[in-house]
This record gives sequence, C-alpha cells and structure tokens, in this order.
Amino acid sequence: MVMSRYSQRWSALGAAGLIALMGTGCGGGGGGGSEGASSTPATPTPSKPSPMAAVGGKVIDGYVSGATVWLDVNGNHVKDADEPSTVSQAAGAYQLELSEAQRACLPYATLYVDVPVGATDEDSGPVKEAYQMAIAPRLQPISVDQVLHISPLTSAIWDQVRTRLSASTPNLSSCEQLRADQQLREKLVNEIRTVMGELVSRHNLSEARIHDDFIKSKDEQSYKLAQDIVKGLKAGYAYKRQLHTQYPDATFIRAEVYRGRGTRQFDDQAGVWYRNASVWLPSGYLNEWVVLDESLSKIQRVLNLRRQDNQPWGSATLKTTRTAYNFQNDGSDYLCKLNEAVEQSKDGVRYELVVHYEDPKREADPQACFNAAHAASPGPVGLREYYTDYQVGRVSYLSNLRFYAEQPEHALLKDWERLQGKSAQLDFASVVQRMAASGYRFEDEVKLPVYSWLKRSTDDSQLRITIEKSNTGPWTRSSVQADGTSRKDCSTDQGKTWGACAS
Repeated sequence: MVMSRYSQRWSALGAAGLIALMGTGCGGGGGGGSEGASSTPATPTPSKPSPMAAVGGKVIDGYVSGATVWLDVNGNHVKDADEPSTVSQAAGAYQLELSEAQRACLPYATLYVDVPVGATDEDSGPVKEAYQMAIAPRLQPISVDQVLHISPLTSAIWDQVRTRLSASTPNLSSCEQLRADQQLREKLVNEIRTVMGELVSRHNLSEARIHDDFIKSKDEQSYKLAQDIVKGLKAGYAYKRQLHTQYPDATFIRAEVYRGRGTRQFDDQAGVWYRNASVWLPSGYLNEWVVLDESLSKIQRVLNLRRQDNQPWGSATLKTTRTAYNFQNDGSDYLCKLNEAVEQSKDGVRYELVVHYEDPKREADPQACFNAAHAASPGPVGLREYYTDYQVGRVSYLSNLRFYAEQPEHALLKDWERLQGKSAQLDFASVVQRMAASGYRFEDEVKLPVYSWLKRSTDDSQLRITIEKSNTGPWTRSSVQADGTSRKDCSTDQGKTWGACAS
C-alpha cells in the first residue's frame, strides 16, 4: 500500500498594515508659521512564517529514500492531513519541520515511516512490498541536535508495546493524553523499558545499539538482525491488511512474523519462521500461531489456534475458549482443549473461575477442534482454577489457585460445568465469597487445600520489578535495569534476602 504524501504547510502570522502619521513644524524668532501635516501609508512589512523547529535522523533498513516520515500527534496510527510529514532523501536522511506546538508534542508522539512500493533501499534496490516502521515516544526532553533513527529494531519495540497496551487503551500514544496524564506516561515508560529489556536479552544487543545507525557503525550483528526483522515486518504488515479486510469490526489486530532465535525447543527454534497473529473482537479474540516457509507465503505447520467468545452471564461474563495445539514436529494429531470461565469485578478486585475439560479426541485437522461435536461433548472436567487480580497504587497483583479432583474445592464446585445458559441456576456471588476468603492477597497465606498456587506482584512505580512465589521452589524477582537489561534474583527466605538463582 502506497501511503499519500504531502508538503508541510507553513502557518503565517497575519499582520495588519500600520499607518504612520507624520507631522512637521517650523518656528523662529518672534514669529512663526506652520505647514499642514500630511499622512502617508507606510509600506506594509511582508508577513513571515512562524519559526519552525526540526527533528532529523535516518530511515534505516538499508538506507531508505522516498519514504514518508510523519509524527502521529493524535495517536490514531493514521497519517492525518494536519500532521507534519516529510520524505526521506539520500542515505535515508530526513528532516521533519515542526511548529512550536508540534515540537512540544515530539516527546509524547510516535514517529512513523511509511515505506511505499517504489521507494529505494540502498542495499536491495526499489522496494517491491510496502511496509511501516516506527520509533516509540521518548517521553523525555529531546534536544535540538538529537537524531532519531527509525529502523526495524526500533519498530520491533513499538510493535510489542502497542500490542500489550493498545487493546485496552487505543490512543495511548496521543500527545494530548500523555501530556495530561502522568500515570499513563509512567505506564508507557515501564512497558517500553520491559520490552526493551526483552529485546536486549533475546538478541544480545544493548539499548544504544538498537537506536544507533548500525550501517554507519558497521554493526554486522544488528544489520543481519534488522534484515530478518524487516522481512518479517513486510510479511506481517501484508497479513494484517488481510485480517482488517476479513474482520472489519476488529478493535485491534496484530500480526508478528519473526525468525526463531533458538531460545525454546518447540516454539522458537533457530532459523525457523513463525507467524503469531491475534484479532481482538467486540466479543472475544482469535489467535493463530504457525510455522511459515522461507518465502513467508505458505503455512508449513500449525502450532496453535485459539478462539475466545465472551457473552453476558447474569451480572458476570462467560468466556468460552477453544484451542487446538501441537508443538511437536512429528506429524501427530492435534489436542483439542475447551475451557469456560466466569468473570466478575467487585470492590476493585477481578474474580475468575476457570473450568477445564478433558477432551480425549485428537484431530488431524486443527480446525476440526472447533466444530459442534467438541463443544457438545467436551469430556469430563479436569482442572478448576481461581484467578484474582487487583492493584494498589502502581503495583498490580495476581493470584492463581488450582484444584484437581483430589482437592475438596473441586468437589464443592461440581455443579460448575457446561455453564452456557446456567446463570440463573448457579450463584457466582457465593464463589466470589470463597475466592475472597481464600488468601488471594500477595502477603496472605493460602487458606484452601490446593494442587498448586502462584502469586505475582508487578511494581511499576519506578523501573519494573516483578516478584513471583509459589508452593514450590524459591521466590523469584525480575528487575528491569536502567540500561534496559533485566536481572533475575532468587530468595529462599520469603523475600527477606536476594541472591543469584541456582542454575
């Protein structure tokens, strides 16, 4: 898709012409006279455009010329006619002129670059497939001589941040919203730091290298990574356009295409291309996770398909989730999973009961897991879970308690199955009371016999600190560092002291 371009409009200060009235008088000795004064219009001073500021940098894949760089002032992810834009020149250089108001918005708005078909990549020649890159809001003062390079590496960060936050806060990056809401700025800062830490850890790159001109610095590792990322960006961008056409009522769509780095055996194998796409709908979501061929045009293997449908259930919400998955590369059939969840918030706490069904059937075709037969006969109940989450200031908390048939709580919940149409028969308020008395708060002891439990706190008051504890093993603490990296520590004395985790 070729994005439209336009020249930056200069605003002018209107100037009214000034009329100068000139009077001349003469006098001398004991007598004098006066001459009539005449008024002559002064030549109007030409109006001057408002002073403009500028921000510059480079568009980098190889260096890309002919791409449109624009500032998303209102945070709607679309280039509007009143938003500043420019076109990148030789060596990918761009200079975006900004009015005083736009310059004030620069730290709070996303810089996008639309690379159209016909733009020139100095490494690979004319661009044959349109794509988009971005750099996240900096949320700190930007000096007049600071350069902002836009590359696949900066784009990978913003794509992850948008995915995590945009579904719940669509205009999270609007200048007006971020300038007015300190709590929202802190939320975005912490999410950017978290994603940066993950990228640093996953690819062994420093934050400085991610924002650098890696072509000029001859950073071969960053360059090769960028080539992989931009190949994935193009494929993801094209697939996202297909999904927008297929699901016009979607509230948010994400499509990530990436090459595996070898961090996990089944879903991140080195050199393998993956596509992970999600569609958020008004009443649920869809997710697809597949392995692609080297051309990124054909699915070689489906790893996971999931669909969640939400509907009112009395005063609560019923969420029905169906999943087909197989992470084994051995040609075996797909496992079909079904769970139902009832969710309700009360007094600032979200309570959720999840019922998992044991489906003995396997299917050669993953789509068969979503047919009516599986929904009508899901099999016996296996696991039941309680989830609770709440927030205190800038710290959020989550608790998960699990029950199998051996635990008494499982038997107490025996009527909670096949929940469709049963909101009048079952009393979720009584389940909420049990969850409220279960010891769900982070500092409380769990008061119910469980198969397992886990509690997590996420402190975003400064750099993000996440602490997890469970019924097995030591406590763990993950801390985002100032340079974007992450550090993991462990505690065997319930968080009193922390040290290196055992290997």
